[in-house]
Order: sequence, then structure tokens, then C-alpha cells
Amino acid sequence: MISLVLCDVDGTLIPLGQRCASNRTVQAIEQLKKTGVRFGLATGRDVSELTRLFDGNTSVFDTGILSNGKRIMVDGELRRLTLVDTAALQQLADLVAPYGNTFVTAYPLKTDETNPVYCMGTSPEELRAWEQKFSFRGIPIPCVPNIEVIGATIACAQDQDVLDEIISRAREQFPQFDFVQPAPHWCDVLPAGLNKGTALSLLLDELGIDRDDVVVFGDADNDVALLAAVDQAVVVSNASPAARAASSWCIGSCEDESVARALEDIANAALRGERPGFMHD
Repeated sequence: MISLVLCDVDGTLIPLGQRCASNRTVQAIEQLKKTGVRFGLATGRDVSELTRLFDGNTSVFDTGILSNGKRIMVDGELRRLTLVDTAALQQLADLVAPYGNTFVTAYPLKTDETNPVYCMGTSPEELRAWEQKFSFRGIPIPCVPNIEVIGATIACAQDQDVLDEIISRAREQFPQFDFVQPAPHWCDVLPAGLNKGTALSLLLDELGIDRDDVVVFGDADNDVALLAAVDQAVVVSNASPAARAASSWCIGSCEDESVARALEDIANAALRGERPGFMHD
């Protein structure tokens, strides 16, 4: 039995850089929910970004794991909120500062639909490409602001070996953080021990659902802990090698709306009391 479907957003449900979810994707989610199967997002995105991506339809993410587990929602109610240590984040920004074309971001807890992101160690000119790719409004400032921060990243326009070096040094110096890379040149900074996988247990306890009844969709390294936490783990064909290794099934690509088709399959199978077709061996 499938009681809950959790889905990553960027690169899984919606192509990275696409401004909003397709009509088919939203309709597939609604079709699934009408069968009694719960749907939720498991994403690094937070509320303001998701509101834009789903054109104000907050019912899509009223339950789920947001901001890589720092925000857990159940039926529109906040059940857990974890913030980023801003003092340690400033020290991380100081570590990153000597590297060219590299900077640290801070996502404010209190935000709006323009998705302002504070960026330490960069310029408006360098920010333009990042703003386009990740759909935020970059605000270059010299240091981490004195505000509550819900998300943080390291952005590195240099080769992967440079980012690998930064992450390696950061792991040694900042045990209060975990570092996971969901996309090229982009590394999430998370409170230690907190990720989509650890947040799953908290969400399932709130919902009273067993993990054997959960299906998870993902594509990137920041999905691995969640994919590995369930038996019914699905990746899209554009998934990273680590995500593929943690999954049970691989469907088509994100660009081909493969998750929307899979959600339709789950909805139809639920009405018939059968197993979805893409899960057949």
C-alpha cells in the first residue's frame, strides 16, 4: 500500500531553472491526492520559493520536508523549524573569501515572493548568472546579516576540484555543519545531522505512516539519505550516480515530466488496488 509520496523539486519534479511547475505536474498531484494518497515535497526550497514555483498553490506543499529538513509541515502547520547558526556561517564565509568566483549565501527566514538572498563575497555582476539559474534576487553584502537564516549555500563558479577543496576544509573546521551538493557548483550548508532522510522519521511520526508505505522521488546527492531510508525509492534518468545507487527504480527524465506520469500511474493503481506499473519487476 502507498500512503505517502514525497518528491524532490529541482531536477526531479521541475527542471532546474524552470520558472514554475507544468499544468500536467500540478494536475497529477491533485489526481493523486483525490485517491487518498498523501503527497508532499522533500526539497531544499523553502516556502516563498515554492509558492512561486507552484503559482501560489500552497496546497501542493502543505505537508512535507522543506529546506532540506529544516522545516517540517503537516497539513499546513509548522511542526519543526531549525535555523542556521549565523556566527558559524560568517566564519565559513571568511574561509571561502580568498577563493575567486566563490561566495556564501544566506536565505532569510522572513522573506517575500522576490526571494531575496544575501550573498557574502561577490558582486552584482557575478550574481546575475546565479540569479537566473536558481531564481533568487541576490543582495551582495560584506558579512552575514543579523537576521534569522533558514538556508545557506556555497556557490563556486570554478572547477569541481576547487569546490571539493573548500568542502573538505569546511568539514574539518565546522563540525556544526554538514555539506551536500545538490547541483554543479552549488553546495548546501546544513545543521549537522539534519537532512531529508533524518527529517523523514519526524514527518512519519506526525502522520502515523510507516516508511514501508512511502514512495520517494529524487535525483541528486542531497536526496540520497531520503532515498536510502525507504524501500520504494525512485529516481529520474538524469539522477546522480549516488542517487541511482540508493534507488529501486529509475524512470524517464525530469524534462519529460516523468514524475508526473508516475504520479498518474500511482493514482490509477490506487483506485484499482494494484501496484503501479513502473514498479513491476
